[in-house]
Amino acid sequence: YGISLAQYQRMVGDQNGLCALCGTPPKNGDVLCVDHCHATETIRALLCRKCNTGLGCYNDDPALLQRAIEYLGRWRCQ
Repeated sequence: YGISLAQYQRMVGDQNGLCALCGTPPKNGDVLCVDHCHATETIRALLCRKCNTGLGCYNDDPALLQRAIEYLGRWRCQ
């Protein structure tokens, strides 16, 4: 993604080593993924593998993610 190790490490420090989305540290010795816009290649932040994969599954589409939120709201598990 065109960033150096030093830039990556600075991002990790800025995020206190936590995923920018769920706020948890990487699991099992994993590293944070460089999240980017697939259309522009602009780097957004660092995400855990689970969050990064989740966004990718929704094609970075806010409308589709909103539909998922509404769906989960209808089927809320108590």
